[in-house]
Amino acid sequence: MLEEIRIYAMERMYRMLLEGQSWGNLKICSSIRLKISKLKKQQRFWGVIPSGVQKYEVRIGNDGYAVDLNNNTCGCRSWQVSGIPCVYAVAVISYLNRNAEDYVAPWFHTTMFLTCYNHTINPLNGSSMWPEAPYMKPLPPQKRRLPGRPTLKRKKDQSEMESKGKRRHTISKAGSVNRCTICRERGHNRSTCPTRPADVASTSRPKNKKPKKCKVEPVQVDPVQADPVDPVQVPAPNVEPIQADPVDPVQVPHVEPVDDPAPHVEPVQVDDPHPNVDVPAQPVATRKRIRKYSERITKIGLRRKVLKKEGSTGHNPMVLE
Repeated sequence: MLEEIRIYAMERMYRMLLEGQSWGNLKICSSIRLKISKLKKQQRFWGVIPSGVQKYEVRIGNDGYAVDLNNNTCGCRSWQVSGIPCVYAVAVISYLNRNAEDYVAPWFHTTMFLTCYNHTINPLNGSSMWPEAPYMKPLPPQKRRLPGRPTLKRKKDQSEMESKGKRRHTISKAGSVNRCTICRERGHNRSTCPTRPADVASTSRPKNKKPKKCKVEPVQVDPVQADPVDPVQVPAPNVEPIQADPVDPVQVPHVEPVDDPAPHVEPVQVDDPHPNVDVPAQPVATRKRIRKYSERITKIGLRRKVLKKEGSTGHNPMVLE
């Protein structure tokens, strides 16, 4: 691949050098001349208004751009970036009856083009004449399994692909030469062979004609009448029923339950884990609130019992009188 790149670059540099020499006395490159000629056709729609020394304003409707010929600048900044006068600068240059090629950047001149391609790449001998290196030859990369399911079908040729909406299941015979099976000559087959005897029938048939199908007439067959067959009567066998012997029930002895008294377990006394900690007594207000709440619950319970005996359900027992 590197050799192909070197050969391509060597040939291109020589070809571009010949092209630059064919321009003759042209000041700028031919491709830049074509761009400027197109801009000269577009600049006629713009109006130029002089503002000062080498400063102008180019307008069309509400759009306007400032052009400075001394600094080679324009309000659109295209002239500064590319080095080629934009359509607004060309309008100003045409307004002054000057040549737009004089305002092109110097790196687009013919002399600069010839200087760039003046150098050449020297030719080299083939790889068979290269000196052998004492190092080991590089090995190909290891074969690795690609991600995804491996392909089993082969890659088909372009002639095997679909063409004109029809699927091609066979390889095309375009370019192949026919050989006759009678005279063994090329250029024709046995159906068009001039030396074919008259008694040899041609195996080929027209493509558009289909072989005729033979019509088969149905044959009428008389139905066969089968003789009636008398059914055979087989007498049923006399089978006596089998009587099973009576089985005595198994007598299970009665077992009286045994009272197993539960063992007596003495309570375990647990020592206080914090014997030296004094538990604070409840305040007086808390004790009064608890006593009042317990009395209220007692009254509610008594009230419910009375109402339940009387059978009244409409009165709310939670409300005390």
